[in-house]
Parts: sequence; structure tokens; C-alpha cells
Amino acid sequence: MAPETPPGLTGLVLLAVQGVEYRAVRRGVTSPWSVLPVPLGVADLAAWWEIYQPRLAGRPAVLLGLAGGLQPEWGVGSGVIYRGCTAGDTGATSQCDPEVTQWLTQRLGLPLVQGLTLPQVVTQPRDKQALGKRFGCAVVDMESYGLLAYLPRLGVVRVVSDTWDQALPDLNRAILPERGRLHPLRLGQVLLQQPLASWRLIHHSAQALHRLTTIARRLTSNAEKNYNKTGTTPVSEIQT
Repeated sequence: MAPETPPGLTGLVLLAVQGVEYRAVRRGVTSPWSVLPVPLGVADLAAWWEIYQPRLAGRPAVLLGLAGGLQPEWGVGSGVIYRGCTAGDTGATSQCDPEVTQWLTQRLGLPLVQGLTLPQVVTQPRDKQALGKRFGCAVVDMESYGLLAYLPRLGVVRVVSDTWDQALPDLNRAILPERGRLHPLRLGQVLLQQPLASWRLIHHSAQALHRLTTIARRLTSNAEKNYNKTGTTPVSEIQT
């Protein structure tokens, strides 16, 4: 059972995208919280749900992970909370759970934004900027909209790992959709083919993962240490 949550959020579960994001969240989470991994992308979500449905059905949950920026104001390391998420292939929108979202806002003091979910990594600045203009969303990820279909009581926290004007290596070539993870050998080959973009990706990802760990620690640490007398998180602490 998750500690330090309102009565309506009893049994809240933390989720993180498997791989480096999961490990970053685990480093920040304090006992007795636990974290469950989710697949990268949505292709393996149905199989994942068959395994985890008995543990998660009907329960409130928080997904933590990285995202790409779609607007100029969101730099590397920017943390955001989703108010809702849009599917980039259909334009359909789902709202995150309002009670979970309110709790996250009170705990973390991060801005509320609309997220976008696509089935692939957006690697080119022109594509990011076009998506930001078309949908008006702040950031893009590969899981949130799909996960909301299984977990309607979901809240989402994301940290920007690449900006709207940053080109990325073609990471899609390294993704194994049926397993919801990156293939290490393919990833190495992709990174070697685009060394400058890869160096920026690695450098910025390290920054974003550190921020993700910090956010996970703040989210799960003792509530009395996180709030001032007005019930809000001090701005000086949010920027750590």
C-alpha cells in the first residue's frame, strides 16, 4: 500500500518505462514504495496487461518517464504533469485522473500540460515543431495514451530529455516493439552512425534521468518534509 496518499488513493501504484527510466525511478523511490515496469511503446501493452491486470485493475497509478519537447519553453530536465493525453494518430484525447493529478501537483509543484502519444520516437526538429503546432501539446511520449485505456485512474509525470529543436539518432531502428524494449546491439549501431546527435542524446538523457530520480524521491519521501505551512512545495526545492 502506498504511504502518504489521501484515502481516495489507497493502494496507489508507481509505474515506469522499463530500461533506464525504470532504473532512474527506482533509485529515487524510498521504501516502502515499489515500482512496476511498463513496456516501451504500446505494441506490447495488451500482453503486459494480461500479466499485471490482477494487481492493477481499478487501482490509482502514477506513470513516470521521459518525453520529447514540442514547444520552445520546455528545456532538458523540465518536469511536467499531464492533465490529459492526445493520441497523435487519431487526435482522440483522454483525461488523466483528476484526484491523482491534484495529488501530484500538490506534491511536486510542476506545471500541468497536455501530452501527446505517438507509436514511434520523433527524431527530427521539423516534425516535433509541426506536432506541437498541430496539437498544441507540450511534450510527446510513446505510452501514456495507451496506458490510460487500461488504467483510467492514472496520473502522468514526465521529464523532457530532448528539446523541440534537437535532432535525435534514429532510435526507432533499435526498438523491439513486440518486447517493448531497446535492442542493445542495434542501439549501439544507431548511435555510432550519428555521433554528434548521439553525444547530445546521451548528455541530455543523463540530465533528464537525474531529474527523474529527484522527482521520484520527492514524490515518495515523507510528506512533512515536502510541504511548507501553506501546503505547497517550496520553489527552491522544486528546481533541484
